[in-house]
Amino acid sequence: MERAKRSLLLHAIDPRIGGTLLLGHRGCAKSTLARGFAALLPPDGPKDAPFVEVPLGVTEDRLLGSIQADVLLQSGQWTPQTGLLETAHNGVLYLDEINLLADPLADLLLDSAASGVHRLERDGLSLSRNARYILVATMNPDEGDLRPQLADRFAHSVAITDAFTPEERVEIGRRRLAFDDAPEAFLAEWTAPTLQLRDALAAARARLLQIQTPDPLRLALAQRASAAGLEGMRAELAILRTARASAAFRHAPAVEQADLEEAWLLCLGHRQSAPPSPPLQNRPPPPPPATESAAQNPNAQPKPSAMSSPTPTPAPIAFTPSEAFAAPIPLRPLLKPRILSLPQPGAQNRRLTAALSADRRATARLATAHLSKGPVRWQASLTASLRSGWEPGASGAGWRWIRSCSRPVRRLWALLDASRSTGAAQFLADARESLASLFQAPLRINLLLLHKGSVRWLARNSTAAGARAALEALPDAAGKSPLRDALLRLHRGLSAAQPSAKDTVCICSDGLPTLAPGQTAAQAAQRLRAAVQRLARQQPFRALWLSPAPARAFTQWLDTLLAGSKFELVRIASAHNR
Repeated sequence: MERAKRSLLLHAIDPRIGGTLLLGHRGCAKSTLARGFAALLPPDGPKDAPFVEVPLGVTEDRLLGSIQADVLLQSGQWTPQTGLLETAHNGVLYLDEINLLADPLADLLLDSAASGVHRLERDGLSLSRNARYILVATMNPDEGDLRPQLADRFAHSVAITDAFTPEERVEIGRRRLAFDDAPEAFLAEWTAPTLQLRDALAAARARLLQIQTPDPLRLALAQRASAAGLEGMRAELAILRTARASAAFRHAPAVEQADLEEAWLLCLGHRQSAPPSPPLQNRPPPPPPATESAAQNPNAQPKPSAMSSPTPTPAPIAFTPSEAFAAPIPLRPLLKPRILSLPQPGAQNRRLTAALSADRRATARLATAHLSKGPVRWQASLTASLRSGWEPGASGAGWRWIRSCSRPVRRLWALLDASRSTGAAQFLADARESLASLFQAPLRINLLLLHKGSVRWLARNSTAAGARAALEALPDAAGKSPLRDALLRLHRGLSAAQPSAKDTVCICSDGLPTLAPGQTAAQAAQRLRAAVQRLARQQPFRALWLSPAPARAFTQWLDTLLAGSKFELVRIASAHNR
């Protein structure tokens, strides 16, 4: 919590840092902290700094701005309606549970968050408005992931936990009850400390541009960023701005090493591709080695990252009767995907692949008043209403609503089980080839990988070429198979993205999970079946399950697992002798 508060304070000093993403489970005061932040910002003229909350059900018109419907109906005048992005100028734009926000709306935030300017080009309006706000968002990682494109827009990411001491919990309870019982008295008690902190932040903001960053520290940061493999300059610029704000808050004339170290932790928490790197120095250091030799420092202990938590798990017992081997099974090179690489019975019915082909019809259509969903097409509505005899001031009588009904994006959601058991009889190699054949140009691919006992997204909202390249980079089949965890992770991703009938879900697995400690095979089967049924309830997407030809002991296992789930089971015969 202290690091989260520190991040917000630094944004109050320099709003151009780039926004804060707060991650944590339910009830750890993420929203409370964000809502209290607006009181520390300087007033926007005679008014307090705006705090604009974007609800999950927000429409595109409300977010971007549109036409004032009441003025148009009463007088016929074309008057713009201010959107939430413009309203948040010089204040805070807050998004609770941003990972559950619909992807099209999340995309609309990217440009204005980066440029500070909101351009409205719609409904006959061409406007440009200032929209420089501090973007603050919260999310519960257990309820779905955040797309990398959106996560990268946040300069800071802080994982919040509620590991409070008993004394801190007592004080939290005391203050909350005091506020609930007498809000005015509570606010009056804390008005002076709040104003004192606001004045300190304003003073730091006034001297921000006078803070110097020594060239040796700049060079050390550049070398560290290069060694960490950071993509682009966004993270590096955020680190420099954060460190400068920290120095201004300390009344220091120049940035110091401690400022950059703090900024590095704040800015690199959600950029998982960046490996650990050595601390900054006040002189240009040589590029750091990939690993430290144990012979040079035999007593050295690895330091845990402040932005991560340990995830050790006891070694589970294999679901199959025999003990699983630890050695991975190498994969053969990915063969060139073919249009119909799915074997019988898939090849008998082209819908398994042809259903994913390009839909070249128009991506939008006009509908009449009976269509209640979709953004209003104001120019078309006005034209249609005038032609039907409507006149301004007629209280809406005769008005015809014309709405845009955009076709949903065609997406493929794939779960690839790359545990060691799927490497037997080359099933994983055959499944990978069959899965690659489904990657076609108009699709957006979301590929979830189960490999070496862990589950991670291999591709999110990716192109067909990008997802195929990710498949080709998979070296082997290895590790245990926490299949239920993978299905739950896929379920969360689908829930956040609001699947449609255009989506297809394809699971490539032998259906053999790993037992948790003390768990029986019957218990594991019951929990796995419940996860399958929960995933299947998110119909109307198409659902396929690609599996190997069954071994004698498991002939009916997958049929039982998928019974009543609407998953279509497709057996893949081994093709490793082709």
